[in-house]
Amino acid sequence: MNLLKIENIQYSYGKNTPFEKEVLKNISLEVNANDFIGVIGHTGSGKSTLIKICNGLLKPDKGQIFYKGENIWKKGFDLKHLRFKVGVSFQYPEHQLFCETVKKDIAYGLVNKGVPEEEQESKIRQVLKIVGLQESYLEKSPFKLSGGEMRKVALAGTMVLEPEVLILDEPTAGLDPKTTKQVYESLKEYQAKTSSSIIVVSHSMEDISEYATRLIALDDGNILLRGTPAQVFSNTERLNDMSLDVPITTSILSMLAQKNPSVNTNIYRYNDTKAEIIRLLKDVKSIE
Repeated sequence: MNLLKIENIQYSYGKNTPFEKEVLKNISLEVNANDFIGVIGHTGSGKSTLIKICNGLLKPDKGQIFYKGENIWKKGFDLKHLRFKVGVSFQYPEHQLFCETVKKDIAYGLVNKGVPEEEQESKIRQVLKIVGLQESYLEKSPFKLSGGEMRKVALAGTMVLEPEVLILDEPTAGLDPKTTKQVYESLKEYQAKTSSSIIVVSHSMEDISEYATRLIALDDGNILLRGTPAQVFSNTERLNDMSLDVPITTSILSMLAQKNPSVNTNIYRYNDTKAEIIRLLKDVKSIE
């Protein structure tokens, strides 16, 4: 059974006004356990609207959303419960921090969920470890931390609720490469421990290609491409038409393939690209 199933969703802003704009057009998507789905698309393609629809923050004009086979918009469905199970972290989540200590900020969702205080402590320490922060941070003010540390605290506040589907909108926007890698490694560790599904909206083809197992590419409210990263990034011209680039690793290998047809251009991850270039260099040396 799918964790989430979206069927033929349509959504417009400014409905029945002169400013009405349809932003999602017959979108269908299935999310299964342990999925790591990357959502790519230029500004205005419908990415942020889609993730709001996934956990019931927006109600579609047409179509249906199912959580574990149950229609979330049927009468009597517990949307509050859904939002604990399908967690959303919006862009720059650190702007939502407000408690005087890191511990209280992470615990905020647990308190609202009604988790007993004696259970909160272990959950908080577990997620703090996952995001790579020491326990000494618990009593610190979140507003005295670096931007990257604040982002990790905000992420921990979502993870601590143990959502079965974790959705993140540009989780590494504005972060340096080192912190970006730490955030993505935290997501992979969280997934390994919980078997949760992760959906990440990102403008970085390099980041999303490194971690996602499936991609969907949105353009003007439509899913134009979907599949594995290799399948999606093989459509270079179509991506360019959507104002999207392929990862720099793919571009490098494509350029090399113009000189050497033996180059494997279906590679998109950094380590695989490195290994392919080393192989090519060894071939050149053997010829010499």
